[in-house]
Amino acid sequence: MSKKYEVRPYRPWDEEGIVHLLDLSFKGWPNYDLTCSSLDHWKWKFEDNPLKMFLIVVGIHNNKKISCLHEIPLKIKIGDKFELCNYAANLAVHPDFRKIGVSNKMIELMIELRKKAGIQYVYFVSRNPIVIKSLSKRYYRFPKTVLNLVKIRDLDLQLQKMPIKNAWLMKMGFYSARLINDVRNIILSRARDRDLRISEIDHFDERIDEFWEEVSSHYDFIVERNRNYLNWRYCDTRAGGFVVRQAEEDGKVMGYSVLKINRYRSDYPVGFVVDLLSLHDRRDVAEDLAMDAVNYFDRNKVNIVNYLVIKDHPNVGVFNRLGFLDSRIKPVILYLGHELNKIKTTSANRVHFSYGDIDSLPTSLQ
Repeated sequence: MSKKYEVRPYRPWDEEGIVHLLDLSFKGWPNYDLTCSSLDHWKWKFEDNPLKMFLIVVGIHNNKKISCLHEIPLKIKIGDKFELCNYAANLAVHPDFRKIGVSNKMIELMIELRKKAGIQYVYFVSRNPIVIKSLSKRYYRFPKTVLNLVKIRDLDLQLQKMPIKNAWLMKMGFYSARLINDVRNIILSRARDRDLRISEIDHFDERIDEFWEEVSSHYDFIVERNRNYLNWRYCDTRAGGFVVRQAEEDGKVMGYSVLKINRYRSDYPVGFVVDLLSLHDRRDVAEDLAMDAVNYFDRNKVNIVNYLVIKDHPNVGVFNRLGFLDSRIKPVILYLGHELNKIKTTSANRVHFSYGDIDSLPTSLQ
């Protein structure tokens, strides 16, 4: 078969071929239990993003899509400024066209598209040590460590559904830590004498912009979370079926959490605290949102729940006291752009990163 192909920017009506390729490459993309078609999910993610920018490259052979590369434009507060950035999302190459340089050609074209769009930074997240080692030669590594905390109700069931090497060592660690956490949980079980209300919402209203303005001033690194972005990311029905819980006090938004039960594996649903953000001086709100999240997953009988957070952030302690432990799986953030010198020395409580800042949720603990 001839290997001649062309690489070009995305054009309207390419999407069906792209989604078919993604489904083939990722064995059921996007690996969510969607309530819409995968094509509608693709349109939500890449066509309807808040900045309305297209940064998609495709490879064509005989009028068929043989490769694709996507990047999602967004804004990130870095230091005192909001920078235009890309999140490097799905890259796929048809098996018949691998190892002939297709990916490199797509990346070269994407670099040109970034320059034209004025993109300052590009980041992506990987847990693959081979990918991390290879790309660390060209990319900077984010100066803060990201932890994947995990809470498991029944460890034997977890090991049955997701076998892990040296499972007996892990089992000893989880059981011994559970005894400590049971004692710590008593602290959070005490009633608070205040009027904080947590409820489920189907969209963020104008009050969230006031919350965001106050919160953002206390961060040196955080993806922009204004009303427009949050409603697109978490409240669109095509996004993946998130549950949004908002904390209010005297009518003011004090924080929110975003929860997800990924039922792609029908025999073993996996829970995620996708995002949790509160006013910087109200750690009690973060604690109540975290407890509310645990109760939600317990009511739905979810055995394993994940939470992504920067190491040494105060929320690490909040979730530790609720029985979450370090899974020792450390997703690595790699990025292109100016070196993040300020982030190296800033406190961990001024850096926010969550599952909401990446476009996929793992279906296994590996």
